[in-house]
Amino acid sequence: MQKRLRIFLDTSAILAGLNSPTGAAGVILSFCTARKAVAMISSQIIEEAERIIPIKFPKLDLAWTSFLLIPPEITQNPTLVDVKKAYALLPTNDAPILASAIKTKPDVLVTWNTMDFQRPSVLNAVPFPILTPGECLYWMRARGDSVI
Repeated sequence: MQKRLRIFLDTSAILAGLNSPTGAAGVILSFCTARKAVAMISSQIIEEAERIIPIKFPKLDLAWTSFLLIPPEITQNPTLVDVKKAYALLPTNDAPILASAIKTKPDVLVTWNTMDFQRPSVLNAVPFPILTPGECLYWMRARGDSVI
C-alpha cells in the first residue's frame, strides 16, 4: 500500500480551502478529508485560525470545526532552538510554523504566503517543496496522485 502524502497546511491554505471548496485549496482539503493524504498542522496554526475566523470569516466557524474533525495530525511544538533556526531563514512571525514543518518533515508545505515562505533562503534550506495550493495539485498529479 502506498504511503499517504503528508501535507503541512498553513493557515492561509486552510482558510482558502474552507472559503472555496472547489478551488485548489478546497480540493486539497477534500483529499485530506477522504484520507488520501494526511493534513498536518501545528498548534500555532490552530491558534492563528481561531483568532482570525471570528473576526474575518465568522461564517467559516462550522467548516473550521469540521476540518478539525478530519482530524489533522497536530505536530509537536518546535523547541526554542528550532524556532531560532527557522527565524534565521524566515525572520517573521511565521518562523514557528516553518520550524514545526521542518521538524515533522512533511512531503510538502502548502501556503498562500509566498512572499515569506518562498524566499530563496527558505526554499534552499528545507527538504520539501513549499507550494501554493494550485502548484501543489500540479505537483501531486506529476507524482501520480489521483487528485480528483
